[in-house]
Amino acid sequence: MKTWQEQVDRGIDLLKLCQQLQSEKDGVDRPDPFIIDKTKVLDEFAQDIGAAITNMAALHKLIPQMMKLAELGRRLADEGRISVDYGDDYSTAALDYVCAQYGK
Repeated sequence: MKTWQEQVDRGIDLLKLCQQLQSEKDGVDRPDPFIIDKTKVLDEFAQDIGAAITNMAALHKLIPQMMKLAELGRRLADEGRISVDYGDDYSTAALDYVCAQYGK
């Protein structure tokens, strides 16, 4: 089973492949994502792929933060400072608690 890091990297690779295949189908010479090449076409599709890859890459930072918040939430729940209902998650409850304690 792949780690979440490998899954994020695979998602990025798939987005790059999507652009490559669409470029071949359209006959449009688009630059590789995040490569500045003024000789190639940076159309809306290429910009959308770049934005999607940026968002996907952000998961490398966001998932560890979410996991730390979830651990904090479990500790806060164990201490009785928060309660997490069915369907809620510890990371959101922990962030809400910290924001309430220290201002939003």
